[in-house]
Amino acid sequence: MNIRAKASDYIAMFLCKQGIGHVFIVSGGASIHLLHSLAKVEGISPVPVHHEQAAGMAADGYSRASGRLGAAVATSGPGATNLLTAIAGAWFDSIPIIFITGQVATFRMKRDSLVRQLGFQETDIVSMAKPVTKHAVQVNSISELETALHNSVKIALSGRPGPVLIDIPDDIQRSIGNFAEPRYIVDEIIETDMTDDHTPWRKIMTMIREASRPVIIFGAGANGQDTREICRKIARDMRVPVLLTWRAKDLVSEDCAFLVGTFGSHGTRWGNFAVQNSDLVLVLGSRLSTRETGGDIRLWARHAKIIHVDIDKAELDKFSTSGRKIDLSIRADLIKFLPIFYRHIISDLKDLRVDDWVAWINERKVEFSYRLSRQEISLSGYDFYLTLKNFISSNEHLFLDTGCTVAWAMQSLQLIENQRIHHDCNNTAMGWALPAAIGGLNALPHANITCISGDGSLMMNIQELATLKKYAASLKIIVLNNFGYAMVRQTEDQWLSGEHVGTDSRNDGLSFPNFVKLAQSFGIEATRVTTLDGLKDALNRMYRLNNLNFLEIMIDPESCVIPQVKFGKPLEDSEPYLDRTEIVKHMLIPLIDE
Repeated sequence: MNIRAKASDYIAMFLCKQGIGHVFIVSGGASIHLLHSLAKVEGISPVPVHHEQAAGMAADGYSRASGRLGAAVATSGPGATNLLTAIAGAWFDSIPIIFITGQVATFRMKRDSLVRQLGFQETDIVSMAKPVTKHAVQVNSISELETALHNSVKIALSGRPGPVLIDIPDDIQRSIGNFAEPRYIVDEIIETDMTDDHTPWRKIMTMIREASRPVIIFGAGANGQDTREICRKIARDMRVPVLLTWRAKDLVSEDCAFLVGTFGSHGTRWGNFAVQNSDLVLVLGSRLSTRETGGDIRLWARHAKIIHVDIDKAELDKFSTSGRKIDLSIRADLIKFLPIFYRHIISDLKDLRVDDWVAWINERKVEFSYRLSRQEISLSGYDFYLTLKNFISSNEHLFLDTGCTVAWAMQSLQLIENQRIHHDCNNTAMGWALPAAIGGLNALPHANITCISGDGSLMMNIQELATLKKYAASLKIIVLNNFGYAMVRQTEDQWLSGEHVGTDSRNDGLSFPNFVKLAQSFGIEATRVTTLDGLKDALNRMYRLNNLNFLEIMIDPESCVIPQVKFGKPLEDSEPYLDRTEIVKHMLIPLIDE
């Protein structure tokens, strides 16, 4: 059935049909027709925030929490360019979001003219966004609108997901046209043709059976809505040590007998000993970034054979020039690959046992996790996360900012089955967590959601405290105040002899407000704690109350991320450095010469 409608009304109806319940917006002259249309279409609500970057990050959080397509709208010029950091975060983390920007009217565009700008706030956002989107297009006539919307959604959700951008001039938004009735595009997405027909199952099973120290790595691709449950079965029934990337931190519950934990440049020390001593690494849905492998991939798992399964051919092919051999690369959609793999586990690997290897890793996990909790400072980031686990709900969604905030969590926070962690792991933009949590709470209005930020990160989107009153009435906000940018200070200590520039609010000019008073000025209940006993009392109160609440925790500025692998070092040799004789005790393969 065809309908005759204003283009902006059709766009709003189309977005609603895709299951998008909230669109995150900042108003502007080139987008007002679309924003007014969003406000009057039943089933979809525009959520106004105070910065376009925050609108994009809120759409990101919405998509991660719900598993659905996210959406954000901004005006032309600075409104569009302000979206770019959020777009990049969604691109690097494979989050499907439709970004719509308003543009000057078609008759005001400079086109092929050599002038820099013709229309007011005219900016070529499509060219800027192309490197960090799966698809970016400008609609130049009303006849192109339907195709642009349909293609963009298909592209965003197909294969390896990601963001798309549609730039729509003002005169097209307000035009009247004939359109087909909007339909749900997900039903039209063709499944990938990556079937099991060409997968060397016999070779995979042989490699696993011949290994004496195998590990399995789950990455972001394994942690989707359609793969989480079967990955948990694999972790339980394969009976080999399980390592997690940051994007998969919440995939396997802490009570799994085979869970090792995170690994890599900011992973756990016992996780690094596990992967470095392994003789077979099965990688499912991880691109193996330098955060997982360290700066020199030739030193990573250097005595192990590697089976790498991923949907993105480019990620598989990149190792051909790295100097690190990947023994078996398999391009596959894990939605198809994992059920078949699980059947092979049940039939071909049912008697696989590496109990001594599992026990060896668990011994190191006990030893080094104990050391993690015994730092001799007043209140560390590890103290916070080891305490937090006792108060959050069994289905809590945690939105984490970057720096020490997320690194401490990835090393020490213990999670149970339905607790979730959200973080823009690969762009790691400061200030992401607060707007993303607002997006998450709009996606899941009855969920228990906590935003955990650092003092430096909060400042990047602190204006969104004003958004909370109406749109995040039960959000818990925790700020870890470690007097500036402690992760960068740690890097300065490593490489620049401890000279700090712009990272320490105690002595180098960097300054912050009184966060408690600031939160209170936004009408938010707020308090500050400085001791471990005070932390326990404050968390107990915060999680008993179902209201908007703000807690500032004063972290000892000497609390750093430990261990941390210096760039170029092998993962087993992390700071603070162990004595060489102690490292030898924990290595089953030869050490690298100093």
